[in-house]
This record gives sequence, structure tokens and C-alpha cells, in this order.
Amino acid sequence: MRVGRIGALGLGLPLLAGLLGAFAPALEASPIGDAVALFRQKRYEEAKAILEPLAAQGSNAEASYYLGMAFLRLGGPASLDSSRLWLGKAVRLAPENEGYLADYAGVCLLMADRDSSFSLAMEGRDAMSRAIAANPADLAACEGLMRFYATAPWPLGNADRALALAAQIAKRDPRRGIAAYRSIQASFERNGRPELAQSASQAAQSLARDRPQ
Repeated sequence: MRVGRIGALGLGLPLLAGLLGAFAPALEASPIGDAVALFRQKRYEEAKAILEPLAAQGSNAEASYYLGMAFLRLGGPASLDSSRLWLGKAVRLAPENEGYLADYAGVCLLMADRDSSFSLAMEGRDAMSRAIAANPADLAACEGLMRFYATAPWPLGNADRALALAAQIAKRDPRRGIAAYRSIQASFERNGRPELAQSASQAAQSLARDRPQ
């Protein structure tokens, strides 16, 4: 997903749209499997037609998840609202599934940017935090939450947490850590926070020096 800076909230979430759907689980042959195959072929309307009656049963987390993602990919004025509805049901049915949490969080944050909604921003932030707690190795989710903390206005933004998430990323993948620090450096510079930008720049430079060629 690629979104620009939208609305008064101005979260600036270009990464999150690209992350949505990155956590989708593999499923075996079944009606759900058929729908997932269609989804992966970008045949979203056909996938939705299979998924809607399955999700309507109210107990199928996978169907709810993929139906939410199908609505998102189809686009349209109500795509985010419909996507959030079904992804939220998937999260309620499978609250420990970090992939569902991460994609639900991403949609909430996109809606927060669209609607300038602090409540949706907090909902998305908290869901992404739970996804990372469930799987600290999910660097894509870490990057999304890091950028949220670096770009969101007070009281949602938190520079210390953004830097801590960049450090967490760097420990697992120095290359991505360099990119993470440079990303939040740019955010801090845009927001007139030169001392924080310098800290992020120095961390990126230190990683670049230490990274084996």
C-alpha cells in the first residue's frame, strides 16, 4: 500500500499500505483455499463471492480475514470501513494471530489518516504493538509502528519509542536497521527536530561502519 500524507492528523504512513497482506497464512485446498487462490491471482470479486457466506457464519477467522483484505484490494469509498469490519472480526476470532493483528492495525491507521481520527490511530497503534509482542521478529510490523511513532503528532508520537524500534530492527537485520534510522531521521528533520535527527543519523552511520561488506 502506498498512501500519502492525508488529513489533519497527518500520520504519514507510506509503509503500512505495502505491508497489508504480507502476513497472510497459507491454506490447504478447501473453499477457503479456493478463495485464497483467487485472491492471490488478484481476482478479488470472485474471492469475495466465496468468502462472504463463509465469513457470515461468524466462526471462520480465515474467511473474515481474507474477506477484509478483498474489500481493501477492491477499493472504493467504503473499502477501508468494510475491511476494518471483517479484519476486526478475524482478530476477535483469532486474537493471538499476529498477522491478522498487523493488517487490522494497518487499516485502522489508514482510516485514522483519512479521517484525522485519534481514536483510530490509538486503536491501530495498540493492535500493531500487540502484533509485535506476539512476534518480535516481525520487522515489517516494527517498521510500521516505528514510522507511526516518528511521524504522529503529540500525544500519539513518541520519538524514544521510534528510536527503540529502529534499534530492535537493527539487532535482527543491520541493513534494514540502517534504512530504519534514515527513515526516521528524515521524519525528524521534516518536523524540525534536529537533535533527534542527528541521533538517528549517527546510529545509521555507526551501523554502516560496522556492517560487514
